[in-house]
Amino acid sequence: MIMILRLVQFGLIGIVLVSCKQEKKGKAPDELKATIDIQSRAEPISPKIYGMFMEQLGNVDVGDLVDDGLWSELLDDRKFFYPIDLVDQQIPPNKRDTTNQWRPINDPRAVVMDSIKPYAGIRSPKIRTSTKVLEGISQSGFPVIADKKYNGRIVLKGSPGVTVTIGLSWGKGPSQKTSYTISKLAKRFSKYNFTFTAKETSDNAKLEITGSGDGEFSIGAVSLMPEDNINGFRPDVIKLLRDLNSGIYRWGGNMSSAYDWRDGVGDPDQRPPRYEYAWDALENNDVGTDEMLMFAKLINVELCISANAGLGDANSAAEWVEYVNGSKDSRMGKRRAENGHADPYGVKLWCVGNEMYGWWQLGHTDLKSYTIKHNQFAEKMRAVDPTIKLIASGATIDEMTITECAFKVTGKVTAEYDSVSDWTGGLLRHDLRNIDYMSEHFYCSVDQRFDLKKGKYVKVDEPLVDWTRRPANRVRAKAEHYEEYHRRIPASKKIPVYMDEWAFFTNWVHPLPTLGVTIGYARGLHEMFRHTDLIKMAGFTFGTSCISFDKTNAVYNSSGLLFKLYQSQFGTIPVKITGNSPQPAPQYPIGGDQPTINAGGDAYPLDMVAALTSDQKALTIAIVNPTETDQKITIQLSGVKTSGKIKHYMISGTSINARNIVGKKPQVTTSESDLDPTEILVVAPATINIYRYELD
Repeated sequence: MIMILRLVQFGLIGIVLVSCKQEKKGKAPDELKATIDIQSRAEPISPKIYGMFMEQLGNVDVGDLVDDGLWSELLDDRKFFYPIDLVDQQIPPNKRDTTNQWRPINDPRAVVMDSIKPYAGIRSPKIRTSTKVLEGISQSGFPVIADKKYNGRIVLKGSPGVTVTIGLSWGKGPSQKTSYTISKLAKRFSKYNFTFTAKETSDNAKLEITGSGDGEFSIGAVSLMPEDNINGFRPDVIKLLRDLNSGIYRWGGNMSSAYDWRDGVGDPDQRPPRYEYAWDALENNDVGTDEMLMFAKLINVELCISANAGLGDANSAAEWVEYVNGSKDSRMGKRRAENGHADPYGVKLWCVGNEMYGWWQLGHTDLKSYTIKHNQFAEKMRAVDPTIKLIASGATIDEMTITECAFKVTGKVTAEYDSVSDWTGGLLRHDLRNIDYMSEHFYCSVDQRFDLKKGKYVKVDEPLVDWTRRPANRVRAKAEHYEEYHRRIPASKKIPVYMDEWAFFTNWVHPLPTLGVTIGYARGLHEMFRHTDLIKMAGFTFGTSCISFDKTNAVYNSSGLLFKLYQSQFGTIPVKITGNSPQPAPQYPIGGDQPTINAGGDAYPLDMVAALTSDQKALTIAIVNPTETDQKITIQLSGVKTSGKIKHYMISGTSINARNIVGKKPQVTTSESDLDPTEILVVAPATINIYRYELD
């Protein structure tokens, strides 16, 4: 994902720019009309357009997506990357939203970090004990639920006369704790399992590991999870994500460019914790290749894996392909089998790097060097498995401009076709034989917009109808760029696009999406439906940003409701809509989020698309009303007859800023009703609607 810093002016070489003078706002006709011709059809909508993007870590704004949203582990730093002391500051800094630290019990000098033959990583805590006082370590701040069981394991070694006690407490009283004692320690690290049942609910439970007796003991790793976890994953989150039927997840983002896949396989307790330099956070490596493929199986999606083409090398990428797809007789396939997975996974989609055009990306190089690197990776990876499909890390003219990438390589704000600032064009010209899909990304601002005179993003106060069009405009802009690439590079016509990251960048994960933001996402989906000849897959940022969650509960937020509704109720065969109200020119000059032809269709101020169901027995019409007033539209169906009532599904909220937050009454809901047959639809303000017409 992109780390948005200062964004700059956009313009397109070879594409007409509008005047810097502000345009008058568009006005809809007195009677809004649209005709739907079901005989005029586009290529089918792939179920993978509803796909998601997933990255292990994130910055302080997005948190640790694994630990906060998916993974059931209750303990932080369970393999002791950081020193155990009384200092609050962690060095290097761990920019997680919240991190519970290990603390010494009693004498801090009794706890030392032993770097001689540590169990995992670079050191393991060693605690000196005595018969006079308990010494050990503790961690607090995690939740437990009354009468729920928690399974734990700990890796220990120590002196023969030392007894270790693991205690769980949910309060300060003597009856508010339970414990498990290990009286005989081995000289070498050994695993011990234990189970606790909390008697009360608490948001601030504590785990203590103490020792008594003359001697010492060392801790290699410790884990504590609710008993109802599914292969380590949270069952509530798994169910919500599975029910979205997303089709595909892409795994890997900025973190991919310094990620060594070998750190994330094998015994989880011995996988080394590493510092994650892309997001300045701790990577425990508990969720690696096998876990992510299990996750994909649990939620019934295909997994696309992003190889490390940043600081990584082609041979390592090829070995990763072999670990995932090779026979159990191959060198890496044998290693996979030893880890409990004899059969190959058969992952077909592999990204060669993530946002390699970006100056923020670890291992970033210039375009010429990267075209060489892509081909090297492709040749090595395909030598292991010729059946895989490779996805190149593309960036169209708009992306290169607004991320300041063009300016950094040419000194010009605007990217230009056929230059070193045309990243996608360069890959299409030099690497076409090794590209099966082109990756494209975009992020839009909620409350900022490009200003051509100032050459930067500025704060703006725009109506809902304008700022919610930005995702659609970015999709439309990319479609225009690919039309130009096809003209300039005819062979590139066969390359489809995987829009594997997209979202608003000021309201994407934390804070939670509002109804207004979700209306923008609906319009982004609509524009993808208008370009199914080009866009075959997508990856919304993130899968977990479709839910609101805390440490113990999760519900769909408005984005989750959107994807669930469209995937389950919208058709798959787009049909043509002709309207009498084209989208108007923007209030502000053309910028990085504005194509030459305004996105959104010809039913302004509504955004409207239609599609037949796969069996062609029903017509579905999706209408977004991005205004705060009722809108009427007359629907004329060409060459088809309908029967019975119209089924109506609607996402609405208490306000534009309505949110669904776990533990609170939902402010955004999906409703279902039946409408009498009618040509005139009245579309409620600030709503997302799907109408289903049964066909004769």
